[in-house]
Amino acid sequence: ELENVYYGPGFSNADIRKALDGCKVPYEEASDIVRRTADDIAAGKIVGWFQGRMEFGARALGGRSILANPVFPGIKDKVNGQVKYRESWRPFCPSLVDGAKDEYLEGAAEAPFMIVAFPVKPDKRSLIPSAVHVDGTVRPQTVTEHANPRFHELLSEVGKRTGHPVVVNTSFNVRGEPIICTPLDAVRCFYSTGLDTLAIGDFVLTKR
Repeated sequence: ELENVYYGPGFSNADIRKALDGCKVPYEEASDIVRRTADDIAAGKIVGWFQGRMEFGARALGGRSILANPVFPGIKDKVNGQVKYRESWRPFCPSLVDGAKDEYLEGAAEAPFMIVAFPVKPDKRSLIPSAVHVDGTVRPQTVTEHANPRFHELLSEVGKRTGHPVVVNTSFNVRGEPIICTPLDAVRCFYSTGLDTLAIGDFVLTKR
């Protein structure tokens, strides 16, 4: 049984530091990148998340992702308009910890690849509005600790801050371009869009 699709290139912190230094961009090394990123997401920032090996396929699954807090109703329009540069009606998919799927989804089952749709339980729809489609469904990624430990930890930390271990998760790219692959791709996309923060390996880039 296929457990994950993180079969693409991966980059060490040394690789990433070399790329950042080569770009001559300001950055800092985070003592705890997961908690730092969870703070940013909880505060309503839109985060570029570049961690581990790249996903194989068209879905962002926590390797090359743009992440945001679904609790904020306007976050979907902000991501569409200022980051993805695409039509405002286009929905986003959520990622959530696998252990919370029964709390949020009707007929819940493991869904690690964002290819199966589920109705969201009626009492949850208004709580994560930017992750729910107009018909009340989502096409989620359920994340286990085994499949992606760092992403699972991030979702758990977001849950501690917001009450919902759920994020909006869309592919790290803009309309018409492929998903980013390398640290250089990430930096270029970060500075050419409305992303607030880039969490890349154990490093953080922000805009001042």
